[in-house]
Amino acid sequence: MSDSEDQASYDGPSKSQLKREDAELQALGLRLTGLSKAQIAAFPVQENLRDALIEYKRITSHEARRRHVKRIGKLLREHDADAVALAMDKVDPSSSLSMQATHSAQRWCDRLIAEGNAAVTAFVDQYPQVEIQPLRQMLRKASKTADPTKPSPAQRELLRFVRQVIVAGA
Repeated sequence: MSDSEDQASYDGPSKSQLKREDAELQALGLRLTGLSKAQIAAFPVQENLRDALIEYKRITSHEARRRHVKRIGKLLREHDADAVALAMDKVDPSSSLSMQATHSAQRWCDRLIAEGNAAVTAFVDQYPQVEIQPLRQMLRKASKTADPTKPSPAQRELLRFVRQVIVAGA
């Protein structure tokens, strides 16, 4: 059998493609290392990957960190990388998905403060998992201190609550 026959019968990904996929997984792993310990603990991954992410925080040597990122990338091969990346986008404030949720939450907060009960009904229709009582309490506090020049602590609390509901519903 010649080399051309061997190559014709092989249908798997090329060596270069495998390297690109490994590099993508390592980049995702590096993004995951930027999470806080509490976020890592709540992240939907297996225990061995969670331990590796927490262990990365303890490592101080640059070369050891580089090797550890390769290990994290290898552990990510066992996971659904798309699901992990999507979960990361929900958590990472610099991601487009997170920015979208923040902008949507800001629009909803402005509408809730301006329209009151009609907006609450519309919000509950769109996000049925929301707890109505805490939403109304936060809205009442935020409406009392509505100042367009500077958001009050109550308005920031309402924004955080609405953003959590939007991210959970997405």
